Amino acid sequence: MAENPEKLACYQAQTGVVESARFVLELEFIQCLANPHYLNWLAQNKYLEDKAFLNYLKYLEYWRQPQYASYIRFPHCLAMLDLLQSEHFRQAIVSPMVTEELHSQQFFYWAHYRTNRIKEAAAAAHAAGQAKEEAADGTQQADAVAAAAAVPPTEGAHRQPDA
Repeated sequence: MAENPEKLACYQAQTGVVESARFVLELEFIQCLANPHYLNWLAQNKYLEDKAFLNYLKYLEYWRQPQYASYIRFPHCLAMLDLLQSEHFRQAIVSPMVTEELHSQQFFYWAHYRTNRIKEAAAAAHAAGQAKEEAADGTQQADAVAAAAAVPPTEGAHRQPDA
């Protein structure tokens, strides 16, 4: 759009927003979708029944592209964007109980996901360290056996006893 000044002027006249501000506004809006209480508010105020709004949500799918997704601080917003494509979810999110359940699940994910990944990484590193240690011990034992086999026998070591 930036290459064509006529389209840019038309866009600005239609929306009242300059193109440079559009990126920031859409980024802020899509991240608001990570908030279950905001989704509940949208549902209660019938935004989720408006075809134009639903088309706008489909338009926001471009935020999944890596060059845009890198700006998102709350990646749950993309999961919520998926859920909002479902008619069943749009009807269910009106319920305060569904909203609270979604909020608590989101909280538990945020509270424990990183901690669990750190614990898993530490356990994997510990297991890798043990495997490396065991491999080193096995190598040392093999080296000792090989070294013992390579030592020439001392004189008389293979002599047959006199009868």
